[in-house]
Amino acid sequence: MQIGVSTAIFWDYKKLDLPSAIFHSVEGLGFEAVEIHCEDPLFEGWSTEKAEATKKEIKDTLSTLDVGVSLHAPYHDLNIATLNARVEEEVIRQHKDCIETARFFGSEIVNVHPGFRSSRKFKREVVFQKMLQNFAEICEIAEDYGIIICVENLASKRKAMGVKISELKSIIKRVNDENLKLTLDVAHANTTDEEPRVYARELKDYIQHMHLSDNTGNDDHLSLGQGNI
Repeated sequence: MQIGVSTAIFWDYKKLDLPSAIFHSVEGLGFEAVEIHCEDPLFEGWSTEKAEATKKEIKDTLSTLDVGVSLHAPYHDLNIATLNARVEEEVIRQHKDCIETARFFGSEIVNVHPGFRSSRKFKREVVFQKMLQNFAEICEIAEDYGIIICVENLASKRKAMGVKISELKSIIKRVNDENLKLTLDVAHANTTDEEPRVYARELKDYIQHMHLSDNTGNDDHLSLGQGNI
């Protein structure tokens, strides 16, 4: 097991670009791994031609370090459970970019948010089924690159999916792909009526990756020890 840090915590460090943040995380802070968020402005030019220069700079930095790498797929302004066909095309395209980038960086893990029902007018099961179809397509792409897709449990919000233990088990079983695993986000689990330890116990057979932070039951990501977990 490697203990790492998300590069997203450096979002307001104006003097730290992504390659510098990675170097600082390992050489300055002593972390063994980094999780790279694949979306602009955290990843300059993400999913455009401008991203190639950023990818090369990151690759060059990683080559100088003994560090594990995971990637976090984009999710701001994207929804893997969308019913909009054109948006769905973009969701798949950007997840494929993330998978290819993971292979380029030598990573085996891409973390993916399960999405949300964008309107109460949409039946939850219809949206859930669309999400499963998109996960299946993304997993098929990932299999060709030797990448594991890890679906992250979301915080308890009215429109979110993949929050409860039962839903997470349903996603894994209904997609039924060997390279679909789970990311246990401890802080997200703490926003539900079940303790994070229950998530760990019930889902242990599927967990491949973890997000560790603290909160007091709200959707916050505090330093360890600053909440009640």
